[in-house]
Amino acid sequence: MNTLLRNFSHTFRRFFTASVLNLLGLSIAFAACFVILTQVDYDYNYNKAYSAHDRIYRVEVDAGGDYGWQIWLARPFCELVGASSPHIQAISVTSLSNSLNDFEVDEHIYSEPWFTGFGDYLEVFQPTMVCGTTASLNEPNHALISTSMALRFFGTTDAIGKTIYVDRKSRNQSLVIGGVYQDMPENSQLGNCVFSSYSPNLNKDSWTNWNYALYIRLDNPASLADVRQSVIEACKRMIPKDRISGDEDWENFIHFTPLDEVHYSTVGNKAATSKAAVYLLLCVSVLILLTAAVNYMNFSLAETPMRLRSINTQKVLGASTFSLRVYLLLESVLVCVCGFLLSLLWLYLLQDTSLNTLVASDLSLVNHPVLLASLGGIAVLMGLLAGAYPSYYVTSFPPALVLKGAFGLSPKGKMLRTFLVCFQFFVSFMLIIAVGIMYLQSRYIQHSDYGYDKEVVLVGEIPYEYLDRREAIVSELSGLSGIEGISISQFVLSSSDNYMSWGRGSGDQSINMTCFPVDYRYLSVMGIKITEGRNFKPGDGDVYIFNEAARKKYPWMKVDELAVPDDYPVVGFCENIRFSSFRNNDAVEPMAFFIYGKDYANWDANNILNIRVASGVDKVDMIHRLTEATEKIAPGRDFKFRFMDEVIDQNYRRELRFTRQILLFSLIAIVLSMIGVFGLTLFESEYRRKEIGIRKIMGSSTGEILYMFTKRYFVMLVVCFVLAVPFGWWIGHDWLESFSDKTPIRAWVFVVSFLLVSLITVLTVTFQCWKNANENPVRSIKTE
Repeated sequence: MNTLLRNFSHTFRRFFTASVLNLLGLSIAFAACFVILTQVDYDYNYNKAYSAHDRIYRVEVDAGGDYGWQIWLARPFCELVGASSPHIQAISVTSLSNSLNDFEVDEHIYSEPWFTGFGDYLEVFQPTMVCGTTASLNEPNHALISTSMALRFFGTTDAIGKTIYVDRKSRNQSLVIGGVYQDMPENSQLGNCVFSSYSPNLNKDSWTNWNYALYIRLDNPASLADVRQSVIEACKRMIPKDRISGDEDWENFIHFTPLDEVHYSTVGNKAATSKAAVYLLLCVSVLILLTAAVNYMNFSLAETPMRLRSINTQKVLGASTFSLRVYLLLESVLVCVCGFLLSLLWLYLLQDTSLNTLVASDLSLVNHPVLLASLGGIAVLMGLLAGAYPSYYVTSFPPALVLKGAFGLSPKGKMLRTFLVCFQFFVSFMLIIAVGIMYLQSRYIQHSDYGYDKEVVLVGEIPYEYLDRREAIVSELSGLSGIEGISISQFVLSSSDNYMSWGRGSGDQSINMTCFPVDYRYLSVMGIKITEGRNFKPGDGDVYIFNEAARKKYPWMKVDELAVPDDYPVVGFCENIRFSSFRNNDAVEPMAFFIYGKDYANWDANNILNIRVASGVDKVDMIHRLTEATEKIAPGRDFKFRFMDEVIDQNYRRELRFTRQILLFSLIAIVLSMIGVFGLTLFESEYRRKEIGIRKIMGSSTGEILYMFTKRYFVMLVVCFVLAVPFGWWIGHDWLESFSDKTPIRAWVFVVSFLLVSLITVLTVTFQCWKNANENPVRSIKTE
C-alpha cells in the first residue's frame, strides 16, 4: 500500500496538469451521471411504490366524435365497469387531478394539494396506514392526511379525530381526520394530498357529466383479457345510445393502461414523459462515463513514454512484471475512486442550488444509497478496464530496450488513440445537434404570434372566499397607474393542453368545443380581435364568441343565431389564437369564449385576474404594487401574480427541463472531449519532439508546425460530424414529435455545432502544442 501511494503521489506531482484535468474530468462525469440517473430512476420507478401496482389499471375510452381517447368519464360508467367482472377487486372514481388549496389548522394556514373521489377510492392503491384506515373516506366530511402533514398540522401522527378547515374556519367547511398514511414518494400517481370524498349522491345517475377518472385493481394481471371482454359486453347492454358516437366500434372503445405506464401515456396529458427520453438519458449517462474512461486511457497512454524508464528500472531491481501490473491497475482504480469521491463533494456543494431544477427527483445524496454504491462499483470497474491496457503496454518492454516511440508512432497505436478521441467527438456533435433542434422549438414557442397580447398581460388568482368581491377588487386595482384594463376568466390562456370540453346538439348539427368562460371585458383586455359580429358587452350572459376554426368546422353557425338548436346564441367570431399549447393544433380546434348567465349562476367560479399593463411600464414594479394593493384588500392572501411568460414556461416545464438536461450534458461532453484532445496532443507532441526540432532546423515556422498537428484533427472532426448528424437529427426529430405545431429543422444548427466543436478543438491543440513548437530545436533533439 505504501508503494502504491508513493507511486501515485509521485505520478501526480510529475504530471500535475494532466492529473488535475483527469481527476476533474472523472469527477464531472460521475456527478453528471448521478444527476442523470436520479431522473432515470424517478421516471422508471414511477408508481411502482404501490404494493399492487402491477394489478392496477387506468380506464380510458374513445367514445367517438372529436375527442379521441380520454380519461374523463361519467360516474355511472365507472360504476358499470366496476360491477362488470368478479376479477375487479376494487375501483377508484376520482377527480381528474389535485388542486392546491388552503387549510386552516389552529389559526395557522397551510397550502396543500387536495384530492377528492367517491367513497373509499384509496382502496385500489392501498397506501401504508400509520393510523386509521382508508375506509374512513366512506364517512362524510372525513379526510386522510400524510405523516408529514400530521406532524406539521398537529405535531404528532396521532391525529385521528382532529379537525382541519377548508380555506378558512369562517367558511365552516370542516374535515375530520380519519387516518394518517405513510408519505408516498414524489414519483407516484396521487402524491401526498389531503384526501376527502365527494357527496355520495353527486352525479350518481348523470351520463352528461364526464368529469372523473377511473382506476381498477384486478385479482391477477392475467385476468385483464376476461375483464376487458366483460366490460365491453356490459357497455353494449347498458350505455345509453346517445352517449356513444360513430359506428360503435366496441372492440376499440375501451383501453386499460397499466399504472406503471400511466406516467408515459399522453392520453389526458400530452406533456407526459416519453420512454424514449428516459432511455436517451440513460444512454447519455453511459456515454459520459465512457468518455471519461476514454480520457483516462488517453492520459495513461500519454504518460507512457515518461514512465518507461521508471517502470523498467523497477524491473531491473527485481520487481516482477505481474506485481508492476497489479500496482498500475490499483493506481488506475485509485484515480477513478478519487474522481468519484470528488464528484460527491461537487454534488454536496450543489445540492441546494438551481441544479435541483434540472431534474424532477431529489438530489440529496442520502436518499440514493443504492445509486451511490452502484456508481462506486462502476468507478472501480472503470479503473480496472481503463488501466488494463496501459498497464500491460507499459510493462511489455524488455528492460534493456527502453525506447520511446516503439508503440506510440506505430499504425496500431495511432489507430487506438484516434478511435478514442473520435468517439468523444461523435458524442459531442450528436448531443449539440440535438440540443440545437430543441433550442429552435423553444425559441419558436417563445416568439410565435399567440394571437393575443401576452407581452403586456399579467395574471393573478382571486382567493375563493373573495369571489363575491370580484368587481370591487377589479375596481380597486384598476385605479393603479399603468393598468389599462382588468378582466376575469376561469382559466389562464396557454396554461394547459385541456380546459373544459363541451358537446352540444345532436346528429348532423352537433358541436364539440373547448369552452373558455370569461367576463365581458376579456377580449378587449387580451387584445383578441373580433372578425365578425360584436364583442361582449355589460349585461351579456349565456352567449358565445367562437373562433374562426369553429366557424370553418361548423359552417351553419351564424352571428345572432343559436350555435345549435336549444343552445345559446353566437354574438361574434374572433381570430384563432394559441389558447392551449404547441402540442395541439389550435388553428383547427373549435373553441368558444362564454359568459356565464342565469343558467350557470352556480357555476360561476371565475377567479383569474388578467391585467393589461401599459406599454413601457416596468412589469416587475407593477407586480410589487399589485401585491401591496391586494394585501390591503385581503391581508395575508397571495394573489400569485406572474408574467404570461412564466405561465407558458410552466406549461412546457418537462420539455424545457429535458432541453436543459441535454444542454448541460452536451457541455460536459465537450469538456470531456477537450480533456481527451489535450491528452492525445500531449501524447503525440511528446513522441514527436525530435521530429519538431528537425523541422524547425530545416526552416519550418511555428505556424506550419501547428498546422501539421491541427489538420489531422480537422479530418477527424469532419468524419465524426458526418457520422453524428443522423443520430443528432433523430434525437431532435423524435423530441419534436410531441408537438403538433413545430419549427422546421434549420441547417444552421448543424453548421454551428461543427464550428463550435472545431473551434474549441483547434484552440486546445494550439495551446498544448505551442510550447513544443516554440522550443529550442537543439534542446529537443538532445533530450531525445
